[in-house]
Amino acid sequence: LIIRSADVNLLIMRIKLLPLLLVFVLCYNPIYSQNILSPKELAKAKEYRNWKDAIDKPLKVHKLNLKRSKLSELPREIGKFKNLQILELGSNKFKVLPRELGRLKKLQYLGLSYSRNLNINKAMPVIVKLKLLENIDLSDNQLKQLPRDIARLKNLKQINLSYNKNINTRQVLSILSRLDQLEILMLAENNIKTLPESIVKMQNLKELHLQFNPINEAERKNLVTLLPNTKIIF
Repeated sequence: LIIRSADVNLLIMRIKLLPLLLVFVLCYNPIYSQNILSPKELAKAKEYRNWKDAIDKPLKVHKLNLKRSKLSELPREIGKFKNLQILELGSNKFKVLPRELGRLKKLQYLGLSYSRNLNINKAMPVIVKLKLLENIDLSDNQLKQLPRDIARLKNLKQINLSYNKNINTRQVLSILSRLDQLEILMLAENNIKTLPESIVKMQNLKELHLQFNPINEAERKNLVTLLPNTKIIF
């Protein structure tokens, strides 16, 4: 075996470049560059339940729960929580969401249940800026329709629309069927008797929650046929 000095030098140079290559991968891989906590790490992270405590160290906050905080408006300082992944805002009284909320580029869950004063159409331009959002709770908001722009949340995996008894399921499904990543759809207690056949487009659904809806046995069987790979909870 003959090894030329030029080959040896080339090998040494490539070995020296390995650390730089690793840095490049870490910086430009969307997962690593975002520096997001894994589900296991997130479960162990502290949940802040008080605005005053959280705002003192915003970059250390990964979970913020302001549910039932009697907020008439969400402070603009919410934009300082750059590492926030879970934000619970349910059961408050604000009518709009500040545009600063759209800066939360790591946010994966947004809870807005029982936020009946919130104008969802005005809030959606802020929400769709949350490109990593995977789960949104819009339950119990007296919704009748969904803004079409919600289909821009391409990473959305779960949406809760339960307890919106007058919601237009045909309109809702026509929009949500455009979300290829959607896995869990919750429509409990929405006075649903039947679902439009457009539901067949949602073959990626893993779970469909239809509890407490007046759906007869024939329609249940039809839905099971249309979505053979989906777990349907009646």
